[in-house]
Amino acid sequence: MKRLLLLSVLALAGCDFHTPSPRYAFAPMYVVDVAPERLVGTWYEVASFPAPFQDGCSHTTATYGVIDGGLSVVNRCRRDGQVVQISGTAVPVGPGQLKVKLGGVPFAGDYWVIGQSRDGRTLLVGTPTRLAGWMLHRDPVVTEAERRWAAEVFGKNGYDVAALQRTDQR
Repeated sequence: MKRLLLLSVLALAGCDFHTPSPRYAFAPMYVVDVAPERLVGTWYEVASFPAPFQDGCSHTTATYGVIDGGLSVVNRCRRDGQVVQISGTAVPVGPGQLKVKLGGVPFAGDYWVIGQSRDGRTLLVGTPTRLAGWMLHRDPVVTEAERRWAAEVFGKNGYDVAALQRTDQR
């Protein structure tokens, strides 16, 4: 049993997923009130604090549509040359806060909008645990100024910005 536990710990230690620093655990998160209908359409993930389920993904997009009581969600990426997708729903539960339920996932996740650019073309989404976060944009390419803005907002919301990774959209 000890051997199995040790092997499990070593296997997890080899993963390079984002793990929030404990020094950020109690930093406040500032949520931006965005009307759900402003999210409708396709967004390109241009940077992220990737969640474990995103391992090996590139060309990641999120597409939202209007449904009764919330939004439909279709997340797509390329993994090993194949397009992978998962669908679900996002229900507003507070200003800038969504409860996202994806097919096959046994629980709903808390997704909070923590930043929106003045022109509305860039959206920053985080989780209260800071285990994941995404910079979404209406186009697959962003400027360095937009990346710096995103890093600043994520940092203000308790994320370790050194862990922010660019998403391959080429």
